[in-house]
Amino acid sequence: MSRFEGSLEDRGRLERTGEDQGEEDRRAMEVRRCRGIPLSAVSPKFLHTNSTSHTWPFSAIAELIDVMAKQLWIDWTRIKGIDCLTFQDNGSGMTQRKMYKMLSFGFSDKQKVKRHIPVGVYGNGFKSGSMRLGKDAIVFSKTTESMSVGLLSQTYLETIRAQQVVVPIVTFRRVGQNQAEDVASLQDILRYSLFNTESELFSELRAINATSGSTGTRIIIWNLRRITNGETEFDFNTDRYDIQIKANTCHGHDKYKRQDSTMQTVPESDYSLRAYCSILYLKPRMQIIIRGQKVKTQLISKSLAHIAKDHYRPTFLSNRIRITFGYNTKSKEQYGIMMYHKNRLIKAYERVGCQRKADGRGVGVIGVIECNFLQPTHNKQDFDNTDKYRKTVYNLGLKLEEYWNEIRYKCKKENPTCTIPIEDTTKFPDQTWVQCDKCLKWRRLPDGINYRGLPEQWFCHMNPDPQFRSCKAEEEPEDSDDDQRSYPKPYKRQRRNSKIQKEDKKQQVLAPVLPPSTTPLSDNEVWRPLVDALTAYSSPHSTNPAYTGCSTSRNSMPIISGSTLSATLERVKKKLAMHSAVDACVETDGTAAPPLSLPFLRKQILATTQMNTKTPQRETEWREEVEEDITEYDQEKYWQEEQCEDKEEERVAKATELYLEEAETMEIKANAWEEVQQQQQDQLMELMQTTAQERDTYKEQVHQLQQEVKEIKHRCEYLEVIRRERNELKSRCEQMKRELEHMKRQRVTMMQNSDMTLNLDQGTQNGMEENCRKLRSLRCTIGRLLVTFVPTLDLDQIDFDGDVIDGVLEQVVNEVTSPNDADFI
Repeated sequence: MSRFEGSLEDRGRLERTGEDQGEEDRRAMEVRRCRGIPLSAVSPKFLHTNSTSHTWPFSAIAELIDVMAKQLWIDWTRIKGIDCLTFQDNGSGMTQRKMYKMLSFGFSDKQKVKRHIPVGVYGNGFKSGSMRLGKDAIVFSKTTESMSVGLLSQTYLETIRAQQVVVPIVTFRRVGQNQAEDVASLQDILRYSLFNTESELFSELRAINATSGSTGTRIIIWNLRRITNGETEFDFNTDRYDIQIKANTCHGHDKYKRQDSTMQTVPESDYSLRAYCSILYLKPRMQIIIRGQKVKTQLISKSLAHIAKDHYRPTFLSNRIRITFGYNTKSKEQYGIMMYHKNRLIKAYERVGCQRKADGRGVGVIGVIECNFLQPTHNKQDFDNTDKYRKTVYNLGLKLEEYWNEIRYKCKKENPTCTIPIEDTTKFPDQTWVQCDKCLKWRRLPDGINYRGLPEQWFCHMNPDPQFRSCKAEEEPEDSDDDQRSYPKPYKRQRRNSKIQKEDKKQQVLAPVLPPSTTPLSDNEVWRPLVDALTAYSSPHSTNPAYTGCSTSRNSMPIISGSTLSATLERVKKKLAMHSAVDACVETDGTAAPPLSLPFLRKQILATTQMNTKTPQRETEWREEVEEDITEYDQEKYWQEEQCEDKEEERVAKATELYLEEAETMEIKANAWEEVQQQQQDQLMELMQTTAQERDTYKEQVHQLQQEVKEIKHRCEYLEVIRRERNELKSRCEQMKRELEHMKRQRVTMMQNSDMTLNLDQGTQNGMEENCRKLRSLRCTIGRLLVTFVPTLDLDQIDFDGDVIDGVLEQVVNEVTSPNDADFI
């Protein structure tokens, strides 16, 4: 039977209360108007409808984790036999106004404070998240001045038959009398929540002090959602320090159907809250404690192997977006893009590009990107499917495939004989980063340290690097200047060069070549390939209209007459003279060199004939004909051109000698500068070592002083305990002294009336013997108590029937009650 079900009379009273409340809500709806226009209301059913946006329970928990605090505790407990989830932080707490906004819809005043960037933008996270986990939630919050309690409960709204969402909130003052400011809200909270008295509410508020300090917030959710067999959707028994989703629970988030918790194809973060919280933030700034054990958060972008940085510049942004690629060191089956938004994980292991194909490309590769330029969806587990998002995913696929090709090319170049794919090899993170449990700063450890061997609690003073061995030291930057640039891509460069070479070869194949001929050419025909080769430097696109074509043969050589060749050379020379400005060599004084000389033409002709000549006889005939044509030119001009070429060669030689001399001088200066730099660097290193030693000495002294302060504090605490015990013993001794005096008076009275008691009956005598036994027993008890004050007191030698123990007690009481407390201590 439910807590809200009782006798018929109680149920009738509840129904009447619900009807009255519904009538009041209807009247309130009529009154709530703005300039005569009715205001919109929120139906209680909307709480459940709104929670259905979270198909995955961990996404609902993520909404409750988005707080600004140093520590956050998540736990499972039972309150009055009911399973509950608790969330508690040590933040600054909420006033009544802030709590009202948190329990309302559409209000979000979260702002960036220091390094904390809130994700919430819709003002709906707590409502959708808490109502997804359970039907009822109660919030306890403490600030420096007030304490507030708020209730958001579907069961409460159903019971009172509310027509609108009602959120009882009660506030207590921390200074002065703790009187509630809203009596009606307090009555409803005590009646319809798990806590039915004010003392129980204050007990939960005191729990905030016990765990998180003087301020903070505590959320308790009960009536947790259950699956078809009646059990909760969470598994609290498999791991006592974790909260897991039960196997075969379909929540629509996984890309795979989880059959058991040992499947490697399913990321652990899909079903383990501890694993999910470890990667929830791109750079964690808060400690999360789940069921009493701290979560080992990690810098996901630093926990990969073969890390490489790339950049993506969208067309709709002015700056570049950094992307980090690397291989998963835990399992090659868990790969994809980790997409963050304002430091919080939105999409995990999202496969893009070649990873979506079944050809094995991109397996094991993880990419990390912070997409602050994209808009997350309502449940913050996806991005709006806009044109920006689609372009980003497409370009991420291209970048990821480039990285995969580059790493494979690099590994193959380093070890050509290796046949094992890189995703199947054992890998370790390139860097080791650890977070200090005190200041929450991230520190980079030197290479070679096994991150699995680090203690559960790690502090800055454990850092091997003396520069960052204090919590006061600034956090080490994650990336150097070299890491800010994109990684080199030799595979991409080689592929581009290969493509260019292929295009060049294709153009060379399509270019005109020297065609062999089966029949001799006439005197009026021109050999077009030779003319094109000679005129390539002046007019690459010039053609000869005298060319009529020729037939081909393998072993025959074309015969060209001297007159035809002479005319052709004359024509070529004129064209070269016209375009000498393009192909001339610039002298050192700025004057242009003479045009290309005939020997150069001869060399080009001979080179062309060498490439296409098949027999020595044809080559000899061709050379003789060329030499005959050359003699027709002016020999004087020919030698002038030769002299110009010689002068040009001399100028080049002199310039080369000067360049070599300058290079030697620069090398000498560079060596001297390197020696000076080395000396300065050595001096700087010595100074740094001296400074580090002095710093370590000061730190040791500070550590000793801290130890002494701790000892003094322990002594003070022990002194306070002794004082409290002394006061208790003092009060007990005074009480026992009063009892002893009372018994003494009774004994005196009994002694005075001893003569009268001789004739008493047997019953009266038995009563007196019983009093004597009680008196002896009391004296024995007092004796055992006095041993703690007088260790030399021997109880075996004391007669408890006499007054010896009374005198000892009186002496001890006088010493205890003396004003000189220091002597007693």
